[in-house]
Amino acid sequence: MFERYTEKARRVIFFAKYEASTLGSPYVEPEHLLLGMIREDKDFVAQLLPGKREALDQRIREGAEARERIATSVDLPLSRAARHCLAYAAEEAERMAHKNIGVPHLLMGLLREESRAKSILEDFGVNLDAARNAVLRGTTDPVQLFYALQSRFTPLTLRLRPENEPAFTFLP
Repeated sequence: MFERYTEKARRVIFFAKYEASTLGSPYVEPEHLLLGMIREDKDFVAQLLPGKREALDQRIREGAEARERIATSVDLPLSRAARHCLAYAAEEAERMAHKNIGVPHLLMGLLREESRAKSILEDFGVNLDAARNAVLRGTTDPVQLFYALQSRFTPLTLRLRPENEPAFTFLP
C-alpha cells in the first residue's frame, strides 16, 4: 500500500500510529497524521509555519480526548478520514506528475479532507493553495511544473460545431 510513499512520508504514518496509541485513540485520525508530520519533517513544517511548530503541536494535543494509552505493538487502523487524506495525497502527487508521495502531498491531502486537522491548519493560516505553492517553489523539473500548473486552469474542449460557433469553449 505504501510503495509510492517516500521514506519520510512512511515515517510520518509510523509516527501518526505512535501518536494515536500514545493518546489512546483506537484509530489513526488526520490530526495524528499532522502530529506525525510535525515530528518527522521539521524543516517542511518550519518553512510553512515559521516559529509556530510548538504552538501547532500543543493545539492538536489540547483538543485530544484523554484516554488510556494503547500498546504500541497494536496495529491501529486508519480512520475513514485518514484514508481519505492518503487518497487525496496520492491525487495531489499525480496532479503534479510526481512519482512518489511525499510529506507535502500528505499535507495537501490533510487540507482537502474536512477534519479537525484541516481546521487547525487553517487557523494557523495554512490553506491548500499555500501548500501547493510551497511544493511548486521546490520543483525545478519543467515537465512537472507544466503538469502542476496545467491542473490549475480550466481545460479547453474541442467539439464539432455549426459554422457560426467558436471552435473552443471553456468548460464550466
